[in-house]
Amino acid sequence: MSVVIRLSRQGHRHRPFFRIAVADQRKAATGKFLQHIGYYDPASNPPTLKIDEPSAIKWMQVGAQPSDTVRSLFHHQGIMDKFAKIKGGKATIEAASKAINWKAKKPKLHKVKKEALAKEKEAAAKAAAAAPVAEAPAA
Repeated sequence: MSVVIRLSRQGHRHRPFFRIAVADQRKAATGKFLQHIGYYDPASNPPTLKIDEPSAIKWMQVGAQPSDTVRSLFHHQGIMDKFAKIKGGKATIEAASKAINWKAKKPKLHKVKKEALAKEKEAAAKAAAAAPVAEAPAA
């Protein structure tokens, strides 16, 4: 039995969220699963991602292959790095769980964009205030 870790779409039309599911490769994407190990909500700002790291690492150790999208999400959470260290024999699951998440050090992309937009808005407001206001002729 080939096991994969993939996203299963949930939610309403135009409001998707995804469960991260461990399933048999032959089953439908939203069909029978072995275990749900997390969820991903791209519609929230910033996107919400919650993964049970020990379960994800356990399933990858027994041979489950993450899909490309799930691999990307795991990489952003630092799970793929922890798994590589465990697989290479450099760390145990407990030591990997205690490792500092590299993502916490990075500024959030949404926060950076929000700050840039605020600065642009302030600059536009200053430019509008500094420009001389031409008075309309009295009628």
